[in-house]
Amino acid sequence: MSKKVIILLITGLVFASFTITLESAPMQRKMMRHARFGIMMAEKNLFPAKMLLRNKDDIGLTQEQVTKIEKMEELFQESKIRKQADIKVQELKFNSYLKSDQIDRSKMEKMIRAIAKMRTDSQVDHINYLLDLRNLLTPEQIEKIEALKKERMHKMMRHRDMRKSWRKMEQRERPEWPPEGAEGEK
Repeated sequence: MSKKVIILLITGLVFASFTITLESAPMQRKMMRHARFGIMMAEKNLFPAKMLLRNKDDIGLTQEQVTKIEKMEELFQESKIRKQADIKVQELKFNSYLKSDQIDRSKMEKMIRAIAKMRTDSQVDHINYLLDLRNLLTPEQIEKIEALKKERMHKMMRHRDMRKSWRKMEQRERPEWPPEGAEGEK
């Protein structure tokens, strides 16, 4: 009787670890979506370096500001790449740990919390970087870039609305296929 219970428990653990491994990829995508959402919300009120540099003449950036922004972007991207690699390494270690025969729940929890902390720290660093970029700008430059963002948003909305109306027109005017009388032709 005890052998059957042990076999059943081992089978259950193997199945659970396999299921967790399969489910971890969608869960990771969902977590990343939430992280990106936080960054996107911050970028609505803040300005990425690429946007500032692309519009440097329109907002009146000085050469000193351009140099600082380029340097900050380079340092941030370098740090971001390293942190993403560290997170990926920890995720690989976690996934291989889940495949082991004996899983210590407290160790598993520590690993999950460590990965979550790394992701949170990365997100906080990104928002701090965006705040540092904003602090380089004068109030007049901030007004100009906000006006450019609004103008770009309006253009995107108009373009989207135009595409929708074109699709509606195409659907109404779309000829039936195959055309009448074409079935017998070759």
